Amino acid sequence: MTLIVIGILHHYNSDIKDKRASENYINISKKILQMYSMHTGCIVSGKISEINPAVDSDKLTEVAMPDLNIMNGLKVNLIYFEGEGEKDYLFLSKILWSKLVGFAIFPEEYELKIELNLVACGWKKVKLFSKGTVIDK
Repeated sequence: MTLIVIGILHHYNSDIKDKRASENYINISKKILQMYSMHTGCIVSGKISEINPAVDSDKLTEVAMPDLNIMNGLKVNLIYFEGEGEKDYLFLSKILWSKLVGFAIFPEEYELKIELNLVACGWKKVKLFSKGTVIDK
C-alpha cells in the first residue's frame, strides 16, 4: 500500500540548509508523517503518478513540450522538512528537480501526484502504510 500526496509545486524563497534539496516543494499534512517519528532530513521515496496543470491554460507559461505522461513512474526522493503550522514540506531532490526543469515544469503552475512508499532516516527504513492507502490533498 502507499501514501499518495497531491499538491501544487511551490518555490521556497529562502536558503535551504540541505545540499540534497532543491528550492521546490509540495506540502503534506503534518499529522500524516508524525506517526513515523520523522525529522528534518529524512528521505521519502516513491514515484510520480501524474503531473497536471494547476492553473487555467491561459495562465500557464507557454512552452512546446512532449506529453507529461512520460514522467509517470519516475522514481523520486523527497527530503522531509518539518513545518511550523499544520503542513510539513517535501522538498524535491536536486536530481529530480533537474529532470522536471527539462520538461518546463514551473512552480505554482503544476500539480504533482506522488505515490510514496518508504521513509529512510539514517540507517532506519520504514514502509509507509503497509496495510492501506492514505491520500493527502
